[in-house]
Amino acid sequence: MFFLTKKLPKIVIKYARFLDPVFIAYVKSHKKWENIEIPNEEVVLERIKNYRKAWRPKERIILNGLTEASGLSFKRNTLDVYIVSLNPRQFSSPIVIKSGFESEDFVDVLTHELIHALLTDNIYLVDDRPYWIKKFPEETQTTYNHILLSAIQTYIYLDVLKDQERLQRNIKRDEQHSNNDYLKAWEIVDKMGGYKEVLKIFQQIKKEGCLS
Repeated sequence: MFFLTKKLPKIVIKYARFLDPVFIAYVKSHKKWENIEIPNEEVVLERIKNYRKAWRPKERIILNGLTEASGLSFKRNTLDVYIVSLNPRQFSSPIVIKSGFESEDFVDVLTHELIHALLTDNIYLVDDRPYWIKKFPEETQTTYNHILLSAIQTYIYLDVLKDQERLQRNIKRDEQHSNNDYLKAWEIVDKMGGYKEVLKIFQQIKKEGCLS
């Protein structure tokens, strides 16, 4: 769409053997999760095999799609993806994802975290958040962090994977968050005229440094 880089990182999906007890202890320490079922290591390892199987055929096409949509390139040759039995939320630095996802949902969640990683790799070159803060001053930092991300992920679903259902499933998953910050990002993308318009704005920000 905008730019294609040939530098794509290798995504290494692995069991976080030493991190896992930390996350399990954290979850157990919260009363609201005291009855949650914790999968044993054998189950987690089997799920990781399924995650790798689901991810590998899509890895290159998704990574290429991320760089095409953003015009950015990854700065790391390898990105480790740590799988733990369970955790309250997924995050991208380092990338840690719980084992409770179905395989195709895992692909979508990993794509989400990889977009975060790509934008973080390039934050010293371009940062779109000041533009969104000025345009929508009433929103939260979480929403600002996810406007461009939502546009890029929509590009992956519709232009790369050509799967409208994945997009709707992702939005539905975001409805389950305890706040509306993620849904607000999707709404802003729509309000701006759709994901292609948001991506164009980002390219202008990247080229000009900032937009009023």
